[in-house]
Amino acid sequence: MLWKKKSKGNEAAELHSDERELEAPDRALDVLTALIKLYGKYAFDTDQGEAADTEAQCNEWATRIALVTPPAAGEARNDSGTRSPARRDWPGLLSFMQERRRSESDYVVRSMSDFRAAISCFAECLSRTLGEEQKSDQAIGKQLDTLSRALESRDTTRICVEAQQVVQSVRHSIGVRRAREVEQAQMLGERLRALREELAEVRKKAELDALTQLSNRAAFDEHLRHLASLGALLGEPPCLMLADLDHFKSINDNYGHPGGDEVLRQVSQCLSRTFLRKHDFISRYGGEEFAVLLIDTTLAQAEMLSRRLLDNVRGLTICHGGHEIRLTLSLGVAALSPGESSASWLARADAALYKAKRTGRDRHELAEPAR
Repeated sequence: MLWKKKSKGNEAAELHSDERELEAPDRALDVLTALIKLYGKYAFDTDQGEAADTEAQCNEWATRIALVTPPAAGEARNDSGTRSPARRDWPGLLSFMQERRRSESDYVVRSMSDFRAAISCFAECLSRTLGEEQKSDQAIGKQLDTLSRALESRDTTRICVEAQQVVQSVRHSIGVRRAREVEQAQMLGERLRALREELAEVRKKAELDALTQLSNRAAFDEHLRHLASLGALLGEPPCLMLADLDHFKSINDNYGHPGGDEVLRQVSQCLSRTFLRKHDFISRYGGEEFAVLLIDTTLAQAEMLSRRLLDNVRGLTICHGGHEIRLTLSLGVAALSPGESSASWLARADAALYKAKRTGRDRHELAEPAR
C-alpha cells in the first residue's frame, strides 16, 4: 500500500493531543481570571479607594474577560457596516491593572516616606543629643580629674578655683541641655503635627468614595449604627433612603465603564443638590446604589424628598461619547422604629427598594413598619 492506515490507538492518541491543544487557551484563560480575582481578594485600602471596591472591580473584569465583552456602542459596526464580533477588552484590562498597581505603589511609597522622615528626624535628634552630651560629659570629667588632683595637693586656693570651674561647667551643661531639649521638642512636635494632619487627611479620604466623592460604605455603616443608637433621643425618628439606578448594567454594556462612571458622578451631584442640609448624610452604598440618612425629617417630608429626587434624576441628561444617557432610579424609604437595630432598619429599607424595583421601577416605596 502507498498509504498506511492509522490504528485505533494512534487515532486516540492524536485526538487526545488535539484536545490538549484546544484546552490550553481555555486553561490559560482560567488561570488569568483566577489571578485577577486573587489580586482583588488581597487588595488593600489606599487614599484613592477601598479594598472592597478594588475586589469588586477585579471580579467584574474577570467575568468580562471570561465571558467576552460585547463591542462598545461607538464600535458596534465595522467598515463594511456589519456588526463587529464580540471581543475581549484586553487594552481595558491592562489599563485597569496598571492604574490600580500604580495607585497602590504610590500610596505605599508616600506612606513609607512620611514615616521614614519622622523616624529620621527622631534618630537625628537622638544622635545629636548623645554626641553633644558625650562631649559635655568628657569636658566635665576632665575638670573633675583636675579638681581631684587639686584636692590631693591640699591647696585651698587651687581647690576653690577648680571647684568653681566644675560648678560653672555643670551649670552651663544643664542650660545647654535644657535649651537643646526645648529645640528638639519643638522640632519633633512640628513633625508630629505634620504627620497628624497628613493622617487626618488620609482618614478623611478613606471615608470618601474615590469616584463620587460621597461618603463610602464604611462611613455609612458607622453613621447608621450611630443614628440607630440615638434614635430615641431625637425629635423625629431618622429616615433611611436607599436608591438604586435602574438598568445600570445596560449603561455599562452600551457605553462602557467610562460612561457608567460618568453616570455615577452625575447622579452623586444630583443627590448633593437635592439634600442640601449639612446634617443630611449622603453615601455611595455600593455599585450603583446610594444611601441617604435624614434627621429632623418626618416620614411625609422624606417621601416628598423622594419624589423630588426622582424628578431630578429624570431631568438629567448625561452626554458621553456623542450619546445622551437618560436615567431613572428606584427608592426605598424607612423611618427608624423605637428600639430597632440598625440591621433591621437597613433590611426594611432594602425590602422597600426591591418592592419599587419589582413594581415597575422609577418610583419610591415606603417600608413596612418594624414588627
